[in-house]
Amino acid sequence: MSNNSSLKIAVAAFVAVVVVGGVGAVLRIGPLAGPTPPAEVTDPKEMVARSLQATLDATAVHMEGTLDGTLPGALVARPEASVTLDGTTVAGDIRPKDAKTHAHIVSPGLEVDAEAVTVWDGVWFRTGPGEAWQRASLGSASTEAGVDINPLTLVERLRSYLATPGIAPTLDEVACASASGRCHRVTLDAGHDPATILRAMLPADQSADIPEVRTTVTIDTDTLTLRPARLAIDAESDDGTVVVHLELMVSGWDSPDIRIEEPPAGG
Repeated sequence: MSNNSSLKIAVAAFVAVVVVGGVGAVLRIGPLAGPTPPAEVTDPKEMVARSLQATLDATAVHMEGTLDGTLPGALVARPEASVTLDGTTVAGDIRPKDAKTHAHIVSPGLEVDAEAVTVWDGVWFRTGPGEAWQRASLGSASTEAGVDINPLTLVERLRSYLATPGIAPTLDEVACASASGRCHRVTLDAGHDPATILRAMLPADQSADIPEVRTTVTIDTDTLTLRPARLAIDAESDDGTVVVHLELMVSGWDSPDIRIEEPPAGG
């Protein structure tokens, strides 16, 4: 398999992880229900957890956004010193109760037009329109990497993560494109953890090229329902060679028009 094909497959898998887990994949968090009504939650850490819970409770959710910034050429098997991500678009649908997702990324700079569909731990991906779907196991990949993606164990890891000394999200109130028009904006410094997880999920020859990267996560979540309206991820390497901004807008709550089907075998 060529380096370029490996890159496209890695990008498709990465987008699938982002759409499957959203902020949960980044912060290693998961469902957390609580007796307090959403509109009365005041703890920003609880807002993050309940925001993800609101997503998991929905029958369907749509996300779309942009990815901008630069990456070292060597990281994506390109001869250039750096490659721009500007103009990259990302879209995804989630049906949480069916454990199904669909993601699509188009990047002129990376020369990528990739799709990924997940059904439980099964992943189907293709690296271009009209190409045949290939199948893999997200569970197998995560197990080999030593990354636990079992949703039944994520609550405990959420509590452990948020109890880590120095974890101190900031909270602001902002206007937003949500049902109520107002959102809690929670900003959290996730440190090097997300890059460490991504490095573990990639083949050794690719992961070795990833520098130390710090990540900040920002969530705008509706003040009345705690349904997320916007997710932003900013990543910058310590040496300045990686500068990435991912911004996703969340909509389509419980829309019956969002349908995700398992790709046909060999299709």
